[in-house]
Amino acid sequence: MRTRVCCAALLLAASSALMGSSTARADDKDAVTEMARRRFQEGVKFFDQKRYEEARGAFLQAYALKRHPALLLNLAQSEIRSGHPAEAARHFAAYLREAPNASALERSEAEKGLREARAKLARVQISAPAGADVLVDGESVGQAPIADPVDVTPGTHNIEARLGGKSASTTVSVLVSRLAAATISFERERERERESPPLPPPAPETPPTASAPATPPSEPEPPPAAEAAKEPEPAKPREEPSAAPGTEEERESFFSWVGHNDFALVGLGVTAIGAGMFIGFGLAAQRADENVAAVAGTIRQEAVNRGLRNNVCADPIPDKFDGPCETLSNNVDARDLDRTLATIGLIAAGVGVATTVTAYFLSPGKPAARRSGTQITPIAGTHQTGLAVIGTF
Repeated sequence: MRTRVCCAALLLAASSALMGSSTARADDKDAVTEMARRRFQEGVKFFDQKRYEEARGAFLQAYALKRHPALLLNLAQSEIRSGHPAEAARHFAAYLREAPNASALERSEAEKGLREARAKLARVQISAPAGADVLVDGESVGQAPIADPVDVTPGTHNIEARLGGKSASTTVSVLVSRLAAATISFERERERERESPPLPPPAPETPPTASAPATPPSEPEPPPAAEAAKEPEPAKPREEPSAAPGTEEERESFFSWVGHNDFALVGLGVTAIGAGMFIGFGLAAQRADENVAAVAGTIRQEAVNRGLRNNVCADPIPDKFDGPCETLSNNVDARDLDRTLATIGLIAAGVGVATTVTAYFLSPGKPAARRSGTQITPIAGTHQTGLAVIGTF
């Protein structure tokens, strides 16, 4: 694995930078340097054991004790493998800036890791008053002006600027692999405060007053003169639905239908199983593909070192390449199998959805009242009496 070779090279470089010469250690036993060296060695051991979260913690401690650029690449490699793409992108970029004399292999690994991290991230171009400390979700990202966009995880983030007791903030929402802009201005914050008047203080509570004595009831006023009798409105006819044969059908709502239909439960079950297969085996195929790339890179590098042809795993296989080539073949088979199962899961999910929807539209609806036929309803009013014929013909 090229990353493994890179970490081995960085172990030598950073060990020499942290430990210094044997004469310097003998003359000046720097406890901080010694502690940083131990943390670094612990990080390398955890990385070899694929305990990437613990390796990340050890490299972070080593870098806090001794801020050497050689540590940044190890730290970033641990972060991208432990699920911290934003931090990994920041440290890969810092390594490329601060280690201009790094070997071509190390720079290639850093550039590759940076691309991999940013494929999972979004970026925000921040504009703030010069000299202000800029924070993203409470974490400092430097002082303005910030030339390069800041790598962030997709979603909504709070951008804040602080300068000389003043502060202003804004929020920005970003999508994966997209660039958004955030502008912060202290003047705009003051204008917003002026536009929002302060709330008035609450009114003081008044003590309860004694109730007035009850007055004797007065004689009831005579009722007003009877108004002219109003004409009664004609009675509204009622429509009685007829249950004649051939009534129309009213379709039940989808969610109500799902709750009691066996086809719906089967279709949704197949959809859930298929979706689970697609996600699970898809992730497994991705991991197997990473293993294929890593093993192939190791074999290719070893072949170059020995001056052999590029495709050493083709017959005849040279000595000492039987094991690695067999490992590569096994990883390729595992990747292909996982991809096939993921595809089967996707097809099953599609079949489940199609079955559910088809069963819904083919299921019989509820009978609804058909507004046809005729009815005879009495109507009574001041100016009209008689019968009304209601219906459709």
